[in-house]
Amino acid sequence: MFRIGDWVLDKENKKTVKVIEINDLWEYKSYNVFDPVEKRSYFLSEDKICNVDAGDDFSIHSFKYIVTSARIKNELANGILSSIGDSIIPLPHQIYALNRALSSNKIRYIIADEVGLGKTIEAGLIIKELKTRGLINRILIVCPKGLMTQWHNEMKMKFNENFNIVLPEDFDSIKRIYDEGNIWSNFSQVICSLDSVKPLERRNGWSKEKIDEYNKERLGSLIFAGWDIIIIDEAHRIAGSTSDVARYKLGSSLADVSPYLLLLTATPHQGKTEPFLRLIRLLDREAFPDSNAIVKEQVGPYVIRTEKREAVDGEGNRLFKNRITKAVNIEWEQRHSLQKQLYEMVTKYVTEGYNKARKEKKNYIGFLMVLMQRLVTSSTRAIRENLERRLEILQNSATRLVSLSEADLLEADAEETVEELIAVQSFNIKKEIEEIKDMLVVANQAEHQYVDTKAEKLLEFIYKIQMEYEDFKVIVFTEFVATQQFLKEYLESKGFKITTLNGSMDIEERNITLKDFKETADILISTDAGGEGLNLQFSNIVINYDLPWNPMKIEQRIGRVDRIGQKRDVYVFNFMLSETVEFRIKEVLEEKLATIFEQFGVDKMEDVLDRADAEFDFTDIFIRGITDPKNADYYIEKLEKEVWDKTEKINEIKGLLRDEKVIDKSLVAGINNLPIESWLKQMYSSFQLSQGKEVNMIELAMIDLNNQQVKSMLKNIPVWVKGHKVPALELAEVSNEKGYWSLWEVSINDSDTNKQIFPLFINESGIMRAASSKILWETFLKEGISPAFRGYKEFEDSTYAFVYEKAKDYAYNLFETMKENYLNKLSKEQAKYEYAFKLRKEAAQRIGLESVRSYRTKSIGKEEETWRLKIEKEKVIIPVLKPLCIVYME
Repeated sequence: MFRIGDWVLDKENKKTVKVIEINDLWEYKSYNVFDPVEKRSYFLSEDKICNVDAGDDFSIHSFKYIVTSARIKNELANGILSSIGDSIIPLPHQIYALNRALSSNKIRYIIADEVGLGKTIEAGLIIKELKTRGLINRILIVCPKGLMTQWHNEMKMKFNENFNIVLPEDFDSIKRIYDEGNIWSNFSQVICSLDSVKPLERRNGWSKEKIDEYNKERLGSLIFAGWDIIIIDEAHRIAGSTSDVARYKLGSSLADVSPYLLLLTATPHQGKTEPFLRLIRLLDREAFPDSNAIVKEQVGPYVIRTEKREAVDGEGNRLFKNRITKAVNIEWEQRHSLQKQLYEMVTKYVTEGYNKARKEKKNYIGFLMVLMQRLVTSSTRAIRENLERRLEILQNSATRLVSLSEADLLEADAEETVEELIAVQSFNIKKEIEEIKDMLVVANQAEHQYVDTKAEKLLEFIYKIQMEYEDFKVIVFTEFVATQQFLKEYLESKGFKITTLNGSMDIEERNITLKDFKETADILISTDAGGEGLNLQFSNIVINYDLPWNPMKIEQRIGRVDRIGQKRDVYVFNFMLSETVEFRIKEVLEEKLATIFEQFGVDKMEDVLDRADAEFDFTDIFIRGITDPKNADYYIEKLEKEVWDKTEKINEIKGLLRDEKVIDKSLVAGINNLPIESWLKQMYSSFQLSQGKEVNMIELAMIDLNNQQVKSMLKNIPVWVKGHKVPALELAEVSNEKGYWSLWEVSINDSDTNKQIFPLFINESGIMRAASSKILWETFLKEGISPAFRGYKEFEDSTYAFVYEKAKDYAYNLFETMKENYLNKLSKEQAKYEYAFKLRKEAAQRIGLESVRSYRTKSIGKEEETWRLKIEKEKVIIPVLKPLCIVYME
């Protein structure tokens, strides 16, 4: 006969349970018992239970299961589990990013390290750790087309993770192989390109039904494929200039369906609050109801950012080499007179066209004029080929509406807009045809008169480089494929080995090009779209043959070589035609900007320009200066005022995004590289053997924390209760004094997330030995080592009370640290949502209709009240301390 409160043994399930109710009905006696491990109650008949000590036949397998599973569970709650030192030695700031990401259960962050600091590696570390912890299985990486192979290779080579690259052209094949259904569900780890899955709004010749079907297959099925984590690279692209931009719609849809989300971008905030608000709202819409929420206290918990000046290597040394930037001003000689004449003719054509486009609000023609101006300063061939294409389209009446929105045109690279803009409708076809014919005459003559003056200067520079460096690698950036092809032919004719990259190349072509550049070619000529996201640190010389009007794009180019792994100083040469309006504007701008930055104490121009200026702002100042040169000073002064204001703002933004921290080599020293796989094998085999089952071959699935059986083993670790016998063990491998060794679990509210498991050894003199505690646990965990069972040790209640007091004393500091961290997180969470509710209520008060205002205010009030009850409940702290096992060491 057992009483309420007795600990008994559930004979069938071999569990220690507590009697909480006795049920005696019609001569049937049963007991309602509580399982402290599974935290549930159930009924057992009288014949299914017995005294606790009746089940105390010692099992070394059961003991090994407890000590191993307890260690795994403790590391799950505290440390880095994944073995990350096998193929990669992470840098201190990368370990910091991993620790930050793991510091919250809500893993939704913007990873905003500056260009070249290894955001891909940080994402890989997070993926690997979450997989090791059994928290994720289905992973989607969305990135620009040109980065898919790089992502695939990085994940495979550095993390041993296999990803499937899914391309739009593969869809039909996938359907045939896997039958109908969601094509994305056939793969658990996928990389796809950003633009291949963004929704279409229109396409020439397509009906609405066809567009809907296309979007359903590409985006709809992607959204409902059940991803555990989504990583979006170059995430600033999905912020968009409005919420209607296709890329933003894609990002918003993906953010809504993924529990974990990582947004990777070096430039999350480019000086305009609205795009940044759209981006950060993807992480947490409730925390950022409007732009008033963009304050450091609110933004900080969502942004992980390291600046280059903070980054150090594993020895604590500065990570990046010096960067030397030189302006190369180029003049037209007499032999280049026709090139100069062509520039003046195109500028006149652009001026008239742009001014008329502004007057008649035909912005697409304005975009075409901007494109033509950039083409003529790029190369004679580039402007000549595109004038020929424009002429053919006009003569064949083949103009068409632009399928890209203005927002997409503003965000796109010059190379990406050529096809669209060259076919826009004309104001006056007959007049424009005559103008183009006149320009083409001069363009053809200029090409035959003499090679471009910029090309001459390029050749001169490369000859100098060739003399200084025996094994040189030079990257030349241009905005246009036509210029790229011209330079390739020109330099090859001079005996150089050339390879090229542009946005039209598929993955295989890009891989071949990169291999050629690394192994055989002297010079890589790349467009902006072609070079995006590449790691080219084996080269240290960048020549900007064309200068984009937006300095941010120049910084992105340089970031291809000025990154981790660069062993030499980086040299950057910026080519500029000195007899152009663009040059004069740039010269005055840079002089004024330098003055502003000096007054604000800004170290590098890029510190402001690569964040504070959108493409439209710079395009506008250049084209206005070109088309209205008399008022160029007015436009420059206007921009000067803007930059002054924005520089003030950028200092705020830097503060907004700055992640206050200390990064040093100790972060790397703290990596354990724990043998999790070995422990999982041991836990599984020990558990099976303790249940009387044979273990011959352990399946791969059983060493995965995602496996449900493994999860159950970790969740249901038995606890030691009074009444259990204490086994006496002898361990030949360790010379140790006699005493009691035990494992204890201290937690807040008995939760799985806020807990610590610790070992405790107390010798026969009653002295606690911290070193022996840990050494014994480590030894028990070793494969092939098992203590010898020497019977049972008498264990009186007074002895248990003494051991418990020692455990309580030791656990106090652990508990206080846990409590401080727990309350700190809770406080930050509370402050974040209180601020968000405040903003929402203020917004509701601005609603004009009283009835709507009243309804909205009440609705928010009810929501806030529910939230407050939840947070107050979470503030209640109950400390729990319990033993998992107690043994006596002979």
